[in-house]
Amino acid sequence: MMHTYFALSAWREALARIFEGFTEQDNVSPTWLVNPSTNRRLKLDKFYPEISVAVRFVGLTAKGQGRKSDLEVLEEEARERTRAELCREHGVHLATIDLNEDPVKQLDGLIGVLARASRSLAQSNRPAEDKVRWMPALAAARARAEQLRSRLAKDPEQMLENLAAAWRDREVNLALQLRAASASPSEATVAVVLKPGQRVRHIRFGEGIITQIEGDGPEAMISILFDTADLRTFRADLLADKVEVLE
Repeated sequence: MMHTYFALSAWREALARIFEGFTEQDNVSPTWLVNPSTNRRLKLDKFYPEISVAVRFVGLTAKGQGRKSDLEVLEEEARERTRAELCREHGVHLATIDLNEDPVKQLDGLIGVLARASRSLAQSNRPAEDKVRWMPALAAARARAEQLRSRLAKDPEQMLENLAAAWRDREVNLALQLRAASASPSEATVAVVLKPGQRVRHIRFGEGIITQIEGDGPEAMISILFDTADLRTFRADLLADKVEVLE
């Protein structure tokens, strides 16, 4: 699991850099993305609506999940095929990133998706002003992806470490920015007592385990490893009204 959330953090940072300037939507389930076999909606981990590009992470392992049976593997593969087919039918360019595979090859796949999105936009009936705005932005995103690929190919392990660390810094900085824009210190209170080892439920990210608390009081930084293998860090006073302790 440690490798999985490390890789996921690295990829989140990579995507943040590549798609800088685009609207980013997390955990999107469009009305058209419904599995006809189960009549249940499927999810896109990332969606960039201006350019109709989506990202799906595979290889995630939930907490306590053992080795998947052959039937579970087949069902998962069928869901991924359905997701890809529905995206194609609705003009969405889907990049699938396997967290357990060679990151350079995964980035090659993303670069290919950006190229297809660029061709599709150029040939589309969208207004000229949209093309003038988003085609250069797409070209810049592809250039950033290719530059990142070059650096990743030289030393994949070190580059992934750098990206994962940068993602954690990005989340901490975001928490500080939100804190500065929120209520005054006199109005900010920590409503729950949290400690390492506690199992909690976040209103957005679901259930997880508190792995580390750095500092004290409202300004403490709290790290939670969610069951999706996603490790996130929050400032205590911003987290208080968003989690409940389960045990």
